[in-house]
Amino acid sequence: MPESLLDLKRKITSIKQTGQITEAMRMVSGAKLSQTEKRDKGYTLYNERVRMTLSHLMSSQIVDHLHQDNRQFSDEAVADLNFADVFDLGVSIDLIQPRKEIKKTGYLVIGGDRGLVGSYNSQIIKNMMSVFQDAKAADKKVEILSVGSVPAQFFKKQQMDVVYEYSGISDVPTFKEVRPIVSTAIKMYLNGVFDELYVCYTHHVNTLSSAFRVEKMLPISDIEISSDAADNPIQDYIVAPDLNTVVSSLLPQFARSMIYGAILDAKTAEHASSMTAMQSASKNADDIVSGLTTQLNRARQAQITTEITEIISGANALE
Repeated sequence: MPESLLDLKRKITSIKQTGQITEAMRMVSGAKLSQTEKRDKGYTLYNERVRMTLSHLMSSQIVDHLHQDNRQFSDEAVADLNFADVFDLGVSIDLIQPRKEIKKTGYLVIGGDRGLVGSYNSQIIKNMMSVFQDAKAADKKVEILSVGSVPAQFFKKQQMDVVYEYSGISDVPTFKEVRPIVSTAIKMYLNGVFDELYVCYTHHVNTLSSAFRVEKMLPISDIEISSDAADNPIQDYIVAPDLNTVVSSLLPQFARSMIYGAILDAKTAEHASSMTAMQSASKNADDIVSGLTTQLNRARQAQITTEITEIISGANALE
């Protein structure tokens, strides 16, 4: 049965209102995206500077240590090093010294707390299930740390071991806000809850594209140990009170910056996905309104034609 003109008008009004809401949400997501992109770029630069400083300081010390032992610098020599023989860092040495046996692997999964973000959360979950299957095939025990309620709820329904859950991160997170997540992850690693930690998140490429990443965070392996430090000693730096104290301070700072940077990057990708989804929803609303308007015009024209026909028929009957 054809829809009445009143029903069509109600549908058009309702969909127009929905389109206005999704357009407003697109604009809000766009504003948040700009803020997180700006903060992400600045923090990426900061993180890179800390990494370069650590690489330089540690490389110089390691090269000197190998020379004292009459050993040539090589990747194999660095891999065989016991960092406790080179640095006096206290408990911080565990942040860079790989453990001999990997019994448990921790995965810090960064997802979202809400819907209306396109395929952002579903892609995180899909990729993580693939990672967990590979870990199971390698006979590795998995411990999950979840940032975001959506992935946490899914993993719990799958009867998976979620050892830590955090939800409610703001749309433009600050380091102070995520400090509990960072501190808990590092403490769990130092206390042996897991023997290595990977951070899994969606990397923001641009507004229309993103990429899933699995990055090893602990023990820290992103520090580039290079023999170039032997030719370029640490005269660029004023080290006080001593190198060990500086390195022991920078290592936890670098670990924290890597995790916070991943959370910030993931939030940027979430806002981009939300903006794209709302833009698509607004376009779909416009298309539906256009189709219903055409249908309404045709129904109105048919009604007018019927009324004219009835008037003519009535006039002819009176003749």
